[in-house]
Amino acid sequence: MTKITTNEAFRESLSSLTLAQQRAVGARFIANVLDLAHDSCIKQAQAILSNIDDISAEDLEKAYRTTHSVYVHTSPRSEFSLIDYKKQAEHFVAEACMHCLAPTYYETKKHHLAARVSAYCLMARTCASIDHEGNYPKFTDTEDLVKKEVDAQYEILSEYLENI
Repeated sequence: MTKITTNEAFRESLSSLTLAQQRAVGARFIANVLDLAHDSCIKQAQAILSNIDDISAEDLEKAYRTTHSVYVHTSPRSEFSLIDYKKQAEHFVAEACMHCLAPTYYETKKHHLAARVSAYCLMARTCASIDHEGNYPKFTDTEDLVKKEVDAQYEILSEYLENI
C-alpha cells in the first residue's frame, strides 16, 4: 500500500483516478465534513454520492439542483463583520457536493473534481473553526483543525487506493 503523505502525492493520485473514482473519493471527503452541514439536502446528496455506481443521470441532476438550493441559501449576503462562519462552513460543504454531483464532459481527458471537492471541504473546516464572537475573527484552533482535515483526506485517499 502506498500511503499518501504529501500534497504532491495527493494531487497526483487524485488526478490519476477516473471520473467515477473521483466522485467516490469526493463523497468520502464530504462524509468527513458532514458534521458541519445541518441541511438534510446535503446529507441526502452525500448519501447519493456514496452509491455513485448505482445512480441514474436523473437522480444525479436532481441531487445537484437540490444541493444548489442550499448553496444559494447559505451564500453570504452581508458585510464582513456580520458573516456567520458556521453558515459559511455549510455553504462550502454544499459547494463540495455540487462539484461532486455536477454534470461533466466525459471526453475530457483529465478531471480535477476530487481536488476541488477536497479544497471546499478544507474551506468548510476552516470556516467552522473561526470564532467570531468579538470585533475580529479568531483563528486560534484553525491551523490544528485544518491539519487534521488534510491528514484525514490523505488517509481517506490512501484507503481508497488500497481497495481499488
